[in-house]
Amino acid sequence: MVRFRRVAARSVPLAVGALLLTAGVSSAQTSAADAATARTEAGINALQGIKKTLTPAELKQSSQLVVEKRLRADRTLAAALPGYQSGLAVGPSGTVSVDIDSTAGPAVSRAVQAAGGTVRSATPGGAVRADLPLSAVDAIASRGDVSTVAPAVQAMTWNESDPQQQRRQLAAKAVAATQVSEGDKAHGADTARTKYGVNGTGVKVCVLSDGVDSLSKSQTAGELPTVDVLSGQAGSGDEGTAMLEIVHDLAPGATLGFATAFGSEAGFAANIRALRTLGKCTVIVDDVAYFDESPFQDTQVAQAVNDVTAAGALYFSSAGNSGNLTDGSSGYYEGDFRASDTALPGVTGTPHDFDPGSATQTSDALSPNSLGRPVTLFWSDPWGKSANDYDLYILNSSGSVVASSTNKQTGTQNPYESATVPSTGSGYRVAVVKTSGADRFIALNVIRGRFVDSGSLKAFSTAGVTSGHSAAAAAFSVAAAPAATAFGRALEAGDPANPTGPYPGLFSASSKWERFSSDGQRHLFYAADGTELTPGNVSSTGGATRAKPDITAADGVATSVPNFQPFYGTSAAAPHAAAIAALLLSGKPTATPAEIRTALVSTAIDLGAPGYDAVTGNGVIMAGPALAALGVAAK
Repeated sequence: MVRFRRVAARSVPLAVGALLLTAGVSSAQTSAADAATARTEAGINALQGIKKTLTPAELKQSSQLVVEKRLRADRTLAAALPGYQSGLAVGPSGTVSVDIDSTAGPAVSRAVQAAGGTVRSATPGGAVRADLPLSAVDAIASRGDVSTVAPAVQAMTWNESDPQQQRRQLAAKAVAATQVSEGDKAHGADTARTKYGVNGTGVKVCVLSDGVDSLSKSQTAGELPTVDVLSGQAGSGDEGTAMLEIVHDLAPGATLGFATAFGSEAGFAANIRALRTLGKCTVIVDDVAYFDESPFQDTQVAQAVNDVTAAGALYFSSAGNSGNLTDGSSGYYEGDFRASDTALPGVTGTPHDFDPGSATQTSDALSPNSLGRPVTLFWSDPWGKSANDYDLYILNSSGSVVASSTNKQTGTQNPYESATVPSTGSGYRVAVVKTSGADRFIALNVIRGRFVDSGSLKAFSTAGVTSGHSAAAAAFSVAAAPAATAFGRALEAGDPANPTGPYPGLFSASSKWERFSSDGQRHLFYAADGTELTPGNVSSTGGATRAKPDITAADGVATSVPNFQPFYGTSAAAPHAAAIAALLLSGKPTATPAEIRTALVSTAIDLGAPGYDAVTGNGVIMAGPALAALGVAAK
């Protein structure tokens, strides 16, 4: 069921850049409202004008690429969109990072190089990531073997560590020669290793994250043993090193492996499969999400997870740090599209009405912490086959459109739009407009941001932010609870600080989850191949629900890795869970994935309301009780 967080109604809700005028409103207010309406209408008309004049090559491109090119070439257009930001990072030499989908990767790679671009990665299936001159985008898109050209889809890890707190802790005491995660004690893994004689021997645990830059340093310090890194897949960054240290702390006998998830989305999926087939990994864990992973269907990364779990691997993934409805800490909204009865003069399309009550509200206001955050919009069409056209707009307090995503969906495109909130300013809000087609179930996500009550706007949020491959059916989606110290800062101004963990004690029913931990449950409408789960019904009453996240594990723990001292986020929780699974497999090598799942879930410590909940799943997993439930005998 979709649950709404609603602030008490106020007198005059805000439409898409326009105040709804009611009796008694002053002439000054009316003039301001008229001006806001005019600015909104001018901006949206300008963007829709572009959409109506797309060339065949531009039909293959994302709207951000098209708008950026046209803004640079047309001063009149730029004047109609004051303050507009496409969100593209255009380099000093005029290049943009793009993902190219094609049927002939080598030929496209050669064409990119001939056009003055640089190929960053390419897969056998034809996906190419490149730095391409903006002026060459049309030429590449016009090729018959190219289906789409879009800004390179961004990935993020779910690390929530606070550099200021790290500096305070490092200044207060010298870091010990060897760091051991407090999760080792909080999960009872330290005593379970002794009682049951298990340490992960015979199990290979493999990590996918950004990179392992400090791997050699950690190995020299005695923090890590040999790590089997897939050839050419070491990546860049150090979250992978920190995750490997957590796994080794809890399961010191396990063999370790690594591959980056940051080359591209297609590369991430390929590396998941390679860790199972080439790396022979028994347990795989990641902490990465790509912005365009569908919440309503298993797309390419989730399909790779499905493949390796079907082959017998255990897969663990971070649930995310985008907050939850229970704590009022998320910027997520999903529900059936509701046509607003407030039209915008001269504007094609129908705005979504966020207010399920009697008032009309065609935008949702963003918190100050949402600056610079990506905003994604999905709707319940099959991936790669959307014939219903929806658009996403970000407006400022005066009604001007400052960012947008207006891709054209004609039957072969993805049901997806994304834009970025400007990094400075205030008073931003988001609006969804159905340009053409049928009403669909929509999902709007301000990643790590929040919807807030603002002036005449009410805030509307729902549960369900956990999505993508973390919500794959056989994956373990892992929420976070602090093992040791408090997070040390509020998520946003006025928020309470995050909770303190039980260390040096054990997790218990009184333990608290992290307020930033993402919630479920996950509503799906399609099988991986695009088949409708409930034919003819892709609304809130159709589809199916997956109980995600599954379990909770520790974060806020020590590592030796710079910038991960301590290590917060579901990025830290997932490797704790993977390591405990390795202990179970080392105790009973013949255990099936279903038996491991039953042992972990049935012995988890319930948090919050009794039973499964959408924030912590089945609760905090514990090493000793899970080993006993699996039938491993004490030594």
